[in-house]
Amino acid sequence: MSDFPLSTFGEIVFAKWNAVQLDRNIKRLQKEFPRKICRKALAELAKTSVKKIKATVPGRYRGVRKAIKWRHKKARYAKFGPEVKVGGGVGKQKKTSGDATSTKTRKGRAGVGIDSRNVHWWFFGTGTRTTGMKRKRVGRVKGKAVFSSVATGNPRRNRGKMPAQERPIITILTSASGELLAIVKRHIKQGVEQELK
Repeated sequence: MSDFPLSTFGEIVFAKWNAVQLDRNIKRLQKEFPRKICRKALAELAKTSVKKIKATVPGRYRGVRKAIKWRHKKARYAKFGPEVKVGGGVGKQKKTSGDATSTKTRKGRAGVGIDSRNVHWWFFGTGTRTTGMKRKRVGRVKGKAVFSSVATGNPRRNRGKMPAQERPIITILTSASGELLAIVKRHIKQGVEQELK
């Protein structure tokens, strides 16, 4: 299992699982059996992982739950064979503009709510947030984007900090690693048996 990175824009949080990391023997299987076996096994792993993550989020936080998804990593970007990404902001998300969550769904409550654009707040919390400021990209250092806070001209108001509401996704999935690995092994075994019929 890899480290648990944020994207350079701080918008996507995911736990990355790949075939080699789940079981050393899968590398051998990738050479001997079709990729579809590993892809199907990892898809089942990803679906269960999503359920594990969502189970930690109270039902009333629908925006957070909807932002937890999975997808196959494109082959050209997967160095170790079939891979899946699981977590917040992964896969296709509904395009929105302006605030993170539509004001129509806030019902008069303060704040912007949480959806795929800021779901990392839920797992990591935030520093002190201030209205009237925005992040502006000012350059790159060692291949990574560098941002700075600039005034928007709107009134500045302190919105305080938001503490992390749940453990990081990588911690949630690590605690269930035995069950998840068993799922992969079971589905690979079934796939191999079908191929050998």
